[in-house]
Amino acid sequence: MSTARPTLSRLELRCPPLPQTLMETMELLNQPDRLEVRSVTRLVERDPVVVARLLQIVNSAYYGLRRTVSSIERAVVLLGPVSVAGIIIGMQMLRLRNALPAQTLACFHRLLQHSLATAFLTRHLLELMHPRASGQLSIGFTAGLLHDFGKIILVYNFPDEAVAFYEQQRLAKAVQAHDEQELERLLFGFDHTEAGEYVAHKLNFPDVLIDAIRFHHVPEQTPPSSEAYWLTPAIAVADRIARVMGYAFTQSLLPTEALKHPAWQLLLEQYQAVEWTPEDLLLHCMQQQEHLSQHIQSLSLPTPPTRIRP
Repeated sequence: MSTARPTLSRLELRCPPLPQTLMETMELLNQPDRLEVRSVTRLVERDPVVVARLLQIVNSAYYGLRRTVSSIERAVVLLGPVSVAGIIIGMQMLRLRNALPAQTLACFHRLLQHSLATAFLTRHLLELMHPRASGQLSIGFTAGLLHDFGKIILVYNFPDEAVAFYEQQRLAKAVQAHDEQELERLLFGFDHTEAGEYVAHKLNFPDVLIDAIRFHHVPEQTPPSSEAYWLTPAIAVADRIARVMGYAFTQSLLPTEALKHPAWQLLLEQYQAVEWTPEDLLLHCMQQQEHLSQHIQSLSLPTPPTRIRP
């Protein structure tokens, strides 16, 4: 690899979505009676690249909205299901299928499974902490889905180097998040949170999602003035629970390892959830294994992995 450090400004922003999304979009277009908000939202919500594009469009100056849109369903409503289908087709999805080798696609699918599991668990945690905040639940799902957006950017921009790196980390015995980020900086010139934050800015993401991408490993550093202040502890906890439940991108975790992160206590303190302990919360979420597996299966992704029991 060249000794020159890459710069964020050289990152390709126009990542294509998954081939599967295009095929299912074509099927919907051939059945106009099914082309409605609910079906299109369901199609979109498992593909972070499509979500990123829709949020970029709906939050552009063209729409002149007073408040930025952070919810996937809200974006589909505002753009319209037919327009969303057209956007997906226009993103030239076949580029991904033709450009990336099978090993890269396998890595990409594993990253998507982890993102989906984190999104599901983030929403579930927020529902437990604050069941009446329906808007926050929707934003929480989107933020959980996009928390590792920077890794998608790295895999797409540096497919050979990124896949080799993440495969190596997956096989390593013990890799901490901060170690992985330091190694990313050495290899790419920046870590995945920096890459994700940069591209999210360029794509005009809402501030709440930019901050969620930037601070999901260090929720305690989230500015209290940010809307993401209430989300990042849940995302950090959901990320670790997903890794316990078998949906790890690189390193899986044992329950005892997952509970070491300070985000657990931060989450409970912020929501004043005195009825929960971190151990009880982890056990409760692990009891959602069947629902989580069904959620991922319903999105036609590969068969869920075997559960890791406490």
